[in-house]
Amino acid sequence: MHKVLFVDDTLQFQKIYKSKLMTEGFKVTTASNGVEALKCLAEEVPDLVLLDINMPIMDGFKVLSAMRANPAQAEVPVLVFSARGNEDEVSQAIELGANGFLVKSTTTPNAVVQRVKDELAG
Repeated sequence: MHKVLFVDDTLQFQKIYKSKLMTEGFKVTTASNGVEALKCLAEEVPDLVLLDINMPIMDGFKVLSAMRANPAQAEVPVLVFSARGNEDEVSQAIELGANGFLVKSTTTPNAVVQRVKDELAG
């Protein structure tokens, strides 16, 4: 069973995507900000991270940078899942090592699950 860490400061998104991913056979851990995400990553390295950018305490860019600098987490695929998705945000995420960028308003839960499956299939 693949493990996914879903990082988003909106509890409604956490509930929707945790439920959807679990229905599809994934083990899902959630975090509400970057500090929580790094704590979760230290406890158990997931197979993939779905990562919001705009969060309190520590944003997704800092989480992504920390992951890529940590040998234990450097190879974990990260899909950024953000509300905005402007060109600068997408470019920065890819430069920091994100494997892809999904925009919340234009990506359905089914499409997110499919992208996670595709990423894990290699």
